[in-house]
Amino acid sequence: MGFFSERIFRKKAQNCAEKSGCIFMSVRGRDILNPAMPVYIELDNRFYVCKAGKIDELSGLADVTEGVLVTDFPDSLTRVMNVNSEPKFADVMARRQIEEEGEFDQSVHIIPYWRKQRVRNSTDIFLTALPRRTYEQYMNHVQEAEEPLALYSLYNVLYEAVKRHGRKGPVAVVFQHGKVADLIIGTSKMVYSANRSKAFDDTAGQFDALWDMVLSDIRSAEAENRIRVERVLLVSWIDTRAPVWKDISIFHLASIEEDILKIGGKRRKVSLPGLIKRMPVGGSISGGIERWAFSLQKVILPLNLMILCVTVFVFILYFCFSGRVRAMEADYQGILKELYAGEKLQTRAEIPARYTKVTGFINRIYRASRFPGYKRLVNDLTDAFGAQMTVELIDGSYGESGLEADVRGLISMPFDQAYRTYQRAILILNKKGYRVDKSSFSTTISKSHFVLKLARTIK
Repeated sequence: MGFFSERIFRKKAQNCAEKSGCIFMSVRGRDILNPAMPVYIELDNRFYVCKAGKIDELSGLADVTEGVLVTDFPDSLTRVMNVNSEPKFADVMARRQIEEEGEFDQSVHIIPYWRKQRVRNSTDIFLTALPRRTYEQYMNHVQEAEEPLALYSLYNVLYEAVKRHGRKGPVAVVFQHGKVADLIIGTSKMVYSANRSKAFDDTAGQFDALWDMVLSDIRSAEAENRIRVERVLLVSWIDTRAPVWKDISIFHLASIEEDILKIGGKRRKVSLPGLIKRMPVGGSISGGIERWAFSLQKVILPLNLMILCVTVFVFILYFCFSGRVRAMEADYQGILKELYAGEKLQTRAEIPARYTKVTGFINRIYRASRFPGYKRLVNDLTDAFGAQMTVELIDGSYGESGLEADVRGLISMPFDQAYRTYQRAILILNKKGYRVDKSSFSTTISKSHFVLKLARTIK
């Protein structure tokens, strides 16, 4: 029997259980997001929600609740860079290098997507850098959401498109929205370049120049890495404009599969929401608890069905055997009357051989009825520790002589108060008939952990 912390069950898992739905699907051994879930998108400081075949604009981050949030992270930069470090330290060295270059005037957080070691102490890393304050704002929103919410960077999505379409050679994935165009060039195993180009205004001439910058970045990446980009894949959004390149005969230009969605009463062809819904759950930058909540939703429905089937089976067994138990109890009472009544009763009566198995079974039932149940154990622990305790695990078993239970939990109090509470709880448990066979207590600044091995013998 397991107990989890209040944070996980009350805010995440309980909501999953109430819905009994799946928030992701499995494709070719990978867990991907459920197409029916709402998708929130932040681009150019504007928020949108894609749901039920339409796109609506939102007022801000506070309107983002459950599902998936993809953001381009305001004031962030994305690039492929080389650092003098082993791969496991590449994030730290990249952050230090960006801070030294003066790109940000505050502490920096790094979101890495890909690392590859060139030689010893030389690693290429593809990353997004953003102010730590901005990153913490989004993570706090994800953690405080009542429903599971998966957070992705925009370049998470674009890089996934590169990996999916770049299995046969280098491809360029371009996403133009607002006054900017995001570009990634790579294969399923390699990233050569990533860049964001910006136009000064929304005039036609500026957009022509913007697409020329994108084409120039592709040519530069080809020259620097000695590769040839044979395909350029366009990701579309509600304000995407088609490129105006004059000569693109050397590579194939195509749009990634688009969906028709309504916005403001008009139909638009867009491919970004479809890309997002094919994202793997493991690619989310949300914390471990949020990913666990997503995974929990996958098993809630079959788990509920299994519990229902077990419950029905137990009730059927109960009704089938309750009549037999009553008949055996009546026989047992009759045997007792024969044994203890009459002048011929011996001082030490012997039970007839034909009833030995029956009486043994009844004795075991009678003995088991005196064992404390899980409910009694939980109530005794609550009386002993009070509201300050959070039980993380109770593992109980019944033996020949009584109940044995392993209890693990934490006390959210300062150390001196927590230890006094712990000692008082042990005394109360002793008075209630429990024997403490093992005791372990450890503490941090704000909370203390304990492990108890309890036993209660039934004579």
